[in-house]
Order: sequence, then structure tokens, then C-alpha cells
Amino acid sequence: MDAGGYEIDGVSGATVTSDAVRKAVAQALGEEIEETTAAETEAETAAPAENVAIEGGLQIGQAYTAAHGDSCFTEAVAVVQGDVIVAAYLDEFQFFPSDAEVVGVPNSDQDFGADYAEGYVLGSKRENADYYSELMASHAGSTVRIDDNYDAIQNFAVGKTIDEIETVAGGENAVDAVSGATLADTAGYLDAIAQAARSAQENQAVEYTGDSSSLELKVAYGAAHGTKCFTSAAALTDGETIILSYIDEFQFMDAGDGVTGVPNSDAGFGENVAEGRVLASKRVNTDYYSANMAKSGSTVAIDANYDAIQNHINGMTIADAAALGAEENPVDAISGATLADTASYINAVVAAAQE
Repeated sequence: MDAGGYEIDGVSGATVTSDAVRKAVAQALGEEIEETTAAETEAETAAPAENVAIEGGLQIGQAYTAAHGDSCFTEAVAVVQGDVIVAAYLDEFQFFPSDAEVVGVPNSDQDFGADYAEGYVLGSKRENADYYSELMASHAGSTVRIDDNYDAIQNFAVGKTIDEIETVAGGENAVDAVSGATLADTAGYLDAIAQAARSAQENQAVEYTGDSSSLELKVAYGAAHGTKCFTSAAALTDGETIILSYIDEFQFMDAGDGVTGVPNSDAGFGENVAEGRVLASKRVNTDYYSANMAKSGSTVAIDANYDAIQNHINGMTIADAAALGAEENPVDAISGATLADTASYINAVVAAAQE
């Protein structure tokens, strides 16, 4: 586990696009394809997100759950004002056959990808929305794309309290309450947003006055630290300023030894990981990962480093944050940050803000 140095690398991509391969992939993935409601006959237009007046502190948080089956895991990000959700974001990660028309997460063709089971690659469903949605249509009869489904669920959550979202998620037909959503597991996705929102309530608040219609929550995946992990960076912006940001990274670690893997690591998802290894969030495993950093002389925990970088760039214009990321040693300007790759983490947030 390295503690310094970085390089930006490419990602694996598609090489085979035939209908035969699509059919074979659908058969191989089986029930891992998102199921849609049996009553679906025509795609319903998603309702726009409610406009929330904001005057006070905004907080951002993240959660990883198993919203859909056991062959993938869900990433949810939420921004709250008190107990009201003002922005949300959903994505999922799943292993796909490597000869299919998919784009792997950053560093899939580097050290990170060495822990994939042979013939598979880890991908984001949002980044592979065209491909995945075709499988949903052919295998499950869906008329609504996967990213449009996520967007509909996100829009529904905005303006509601965490308790209200949990109540809908706990009902028998959550999907019926969400205009534009057709996923049978809509309740699981709503619950993931609620978990992220509760996590947000534990984090530092940033003062903001305005309304939610001017804000956009975006996420980007990059390779901020070497070739053994990939970075997830979130940015809440008003188009010009980074209001809030959030950083985490995923790395394969030795199973056991106090490491907590991502959801479904002990189920279908984990079957496509090399034996004895587990995919893990550095934030979730901050004690374990920071202890390894300490062996290289680090005195600041990994989550505290992420927080220091976030707190420094929150409130910066996107242009100013990009300029800071272009400096040779921006870590010197950030109180509490010690990571040699600080510039790359800043740039990851900037990439999300510019999505």
C-alpha cells in the first residue's frame, strides 16, 4: 500500500459490440439486470425536483448500500439542510464481462484491475448507461434508462425530510410514488439516499443562501493516487462556485484483518474479486488504512486529509480551485493536509464540478 506519488492512467474499454455478445452478456448477468415493475407499459416522465429555499448550513455525506441484489453495490451522495434533502446522487458499481461494450473504472488496466476475476471489469452503471440500459430493455423489458431512473429517484428525494424518504422506502410500492421511476428496487435506492443524508448530518456545515434549483450535485471518478485505487469525488456547485465537496477512494485490501468490504463483498459481487482480497472504501476503513500510512511516517488520518482538502476548496470558484490544483505544492497552502497527491484530489473535485 503506497503513501505517496501518483500517475494518471487510462481505463479499459470496449472491443466487441455484436448483438451476439450483448445476448451472451445478458445471459451471463442473469438476474443482475435491473428488474422493472410488471405494470410498466409506457415510460412516465420524471417530475422535476422540488425547489427548496436555503438559508443556513448545508452538509454533504455519502453511503454505500446494496440497493439492488447481491452482484453490485450502490453509491449514494446527499446534501441536506437540517433534515431536508436538497440534492442527491445515485450510481452503482458492477462487474461486467471484459469483452463487452463497457468502460471500466479508472485504473482498471493497471494495478487496481489485477484483483479482478479473470474476464471481468468493474464499471459504473451511469458511465455505462447506454450499454446497461440496452440490457435492461432486452432482458427485463424496461422502457426507462438506468440513469433516467436514478435521476427520477433523486428528484423525488429533493425537498423531502429524511423521515419522509424512509417512510416511502418502507412502503409496499415505493416505485409507484416516484414519477418516472420503474425500477422494482426503487425502495432500496431511496433508503440509500436516506442513509447518505443521515451521514451528511454528521459532517461540517457550509453556510449558503439561495435555492436548490440553482445547485447541481455531480460526481466524477478519477485516479488521484497512483494505480492501485480509484477516486470518487463529489461537488455541489452553483455553476461557478464549489459550495461543497466530498472525496473517497476504493482500493482492494486483504480480506479479514479488520477490513470492511463494500456491500455484497461476501455475496455475488465478491465472486468477481481475486481470492483473499476485498474492495474497500478508504473512508470506511480509515483506521486500518491510516495505520498503514503511519508506517510511511504519516501523522494525519486519510479521512482527515480528505476533509482538510474539502474544507479548503469549499467556497472557492471552480476556476480558483483549478488554479490551486495546477500549483506545484498546493498541500502547503492547506491546513491539515499532508498527502503528496493533494493536487490530484483537488483536480478530481474540479473534474466533478465541471461534469
